[in-house]
Order: sequence, then structure tokens, then C-alpha cells
Amino acid sequence: MLEFLLNLTSQISKLQNIEFDLDAAHSFCQWQCCLQMGFYLNQILSSPLPEPDLTRLYSGTLVHRLCQELKSAPSAENVFSLSPKMTQFYQDLLNTVNSTVPPDFFQKKTKTKSESCKKKKACNKTKASRCAIPETQPLCDGNRFASLRVDD
Repeated sequence: MLEFLLNLTSQISKLQNIEFDLDAAHSFCQWQCCLQMGFYLNQILSSPLPEPDLTRLYSGTLVHRLCQELKSAPSAENVFSLSPKMTQFYQDLLNTVNSTVPPDFFQKKTKTKSESCKKKKACNKTKASRCAIPETQPLCDGNRFASLRVDD
């Protein structure tokens, strides 16, 4: 497994000509945000869990390169074929995800233009009705936390 990761890391210098994947970057950014919130929660709870070394836990360049490899390979199993431990790790992760989400979760859903317009209109109606109901909340500007405000 270490050899596989070192091989990917050595190929990082060849990334100059590869196009930047904005969707992947956004996903990794969301993951980093969740990781950061987990660290904050751990600190708020007086550190019941030991904090790992982030530099060993996450390498942005490495995950982007791995993402590129996975997208260009015919299957993920081909990418991990050089490392039996990595193949087993991938299979374990895949089985865990597949057992957790509904069967049609990864199917691409295509919406027609009229469906998305109907959904937007329905969403706007529910927002308007949420703000119209409570008269006890003087500042109903769409702030869902307005009711938590403390008046002195």
C-alpha cells in the first residue's frame, strides 16, 4: 500500500498539463470542512479522542491525483491492482457505502426544465409561508435562527 501511495506522490510533478477538476476540489473542500468541525467538536468536548496529525491524514495533491487516476481508469480495481492491501481497503469502503445508501442512490437523475421550475416555485412558496406564520418574530427575513434571539 505504501509503495502505491509513493508511486502516486512521485507522479504529482507531472500534473501541470492535467485539467483542474472543480467538482472534485469542491468535494474535498467539503470533506476538509467536516474534518475541521470534527476537530472543533472534539476540542469543545475536552478532547475525548486523540487528535491525529493532519499532515499524515490528508494530502490535497495526493487525493486529487488519485481522483484523476480513478476517473481515467476503466475501473477502480485496475488502479489498485498493484496493491492487494489497497484493493481490500477499497472493497471494504465500497461495501460499507453500498450497504448504507439506497440501491438507486448513485443513478444519475435527469430533470426536465419544467420539473426544476416547479420545484423552485414550490420552494419559494414554502419560504414565504414560513415567514408569514409567526407574528411573535419581528425580524422574519428568512433567518431560520431568528427565534433563538434573546431580547434583553
